[in-house]
Amino acid sequence: MHRLLFCFFLAICSGCAKDHVKPPANLSFVSVERQKSLLYDIRYQSDVDVLDLFDRGERVGMASGMLKCALEDDQDFSVGKAIRFSAVGLVTSEIREDGKAGYPYLTSAFIVETSSNRSSERNLSVTELNHLLANKQQIPCKVVVTAYGYKPYYSNTMNLPVADLLREINKPR
Repeated sequence: MHRLLFCFFLAICSGCAKDHVKPPANLSFVSVERQKSLLYDIRYQSDVDVLDLFDRGERVGMASGMLKCALEDDQDFSVGKAIRFSAVGLVTSEIREDGKAGYPYLTSAFIVETSSNRSSERNLSVTELNHLLANKQQIPCKVVVTAYGYKPYYSNTMNLPVADLLREINKPR
């Protein structure tokens, strides 16, 4: 009986999630650079402050802010869906030094294979990455932000140039 009431309560509350007041962000790619480890720094600009969707200060009420890039044809960025081959990392603000409008961001991303049930991830090798990206010109990326009491926020798609990513993947270590 308690489980039934709990499930009923969850069903009622799931319909109460609020929409965001800000429009989907337009992201523009700036650069990608491989770090000494397995991380790739992806820099990009946004016309919306995706880390302050509620105008209450950065990350207040936010559960997570992630940049996700799909390396294969699976481009379902839904929160509950695992993208098998992806670049993924947290969104962090960068300091604006050039006086231009917009919001600069940096994501230090791992390039991984995720199991279908999302129970495990493994980093992809240089050989695997070269094979996956061989016939691609660009890969789609989105910022996905989740916050308590709100529906997930999805930016518009940013295309990351594969030539830039492959240059960094194939740099001597």
